[in-house]
Amino acid sequence: MPIGFLLTQYTITGYDASANLSEETQGADVSAAKGIWQSIFYSAAGGYILLLAFLYVATKPEIVSSFDPAVNPFGAGSVISILYTALTPMMFKFVLVISTVGQFFCALACLTSCSRMMYAFSRDGGMPGHQYWSKVNKHRVPENAVLASAILGVLITLPALWKSPRGTPTAFYAVVSIGVIGLYLAFLIPIWLRWRAGNRFVPGPWNLGKKYKWMNLIAALEILVIAVYFIMPFEPAAVPWNENFSWLAVNYAPILVGFTFLILLVWWHLSAKKRFTGPKFHA
Repeated sequence: MPIGFLLTQYTITGYDASANLSEETQGADVSAAKGIWQSIFYSAAGGYILLLAFLYVATKPEIVSSFDPAVNPFGAGSVISILYTALTPMMFKFVLVISTVGQFFCALACLTSCSRMMYAFSRDGGMPGHQYWSKVNKHRVPENAVLASAILGVLITLPALWKSPRGTPTAFYAVVSIGVIGLYLAFLIPIWLRWRAGNRFVPGPWNLGKKYKWMNLIAALEILVIAVYFIMPFEPAAVPWNENFSWLAVNYAPILVGFTFLILLVWWHLSAKKRFTGPKFHA
């Protein structure tokens, strides 16, 4: 069930693009908010239909749920195993090609979003090494931020080159966990501050009215819950004291997230808090 929640949260996280691009959006105080809820609604509706399709064609559960590589070489419970048992070989390959192209464009969207935020925060002096990441080339592209984002993305997915003992896509789940935990913890900050401000907060034209009092608390609680169970092991072989322990099965999300927080904490106290005063306004 936690894996199901993980992939659901990951799938709908694209709604933050509306906020990322709000600087270039006319009437962003309303249109960006509409973009957020509409993207969540359409993703949920389309995703539900897609899940129903997968459930209807998963007619060989003994193969799909098998951890035996000789029976199911794609990993227990994977969508690929469902497609493999439901389609002809040619259609199976065709759908995989479509899925691969889709994942490629998803990666491009993630790279665009990451480099855009890296550039924006660096422009305001809010990133370690901001003087490098805020530079743009003659085409007004922050190429240093783009390259850094791409290299980091490659490095954290390198464990995918080694298959886990039971065929579980550990690296994919770990990377998705890192993305979801990082994004939602970032979202937690304004959600909590809005709730704590109470009536002192001046709302914009698009707001929750008085409903924020319970909605914000539920949202904050949900974020704290997912931040905990997304760092849990995906299988018994990932538990250090298990006799079948293997580093190939380890969920390395807590390692990278914790390491990142440690670097940011040290950098904040040694440097950033002495000079960073908040976003800078650019004409």
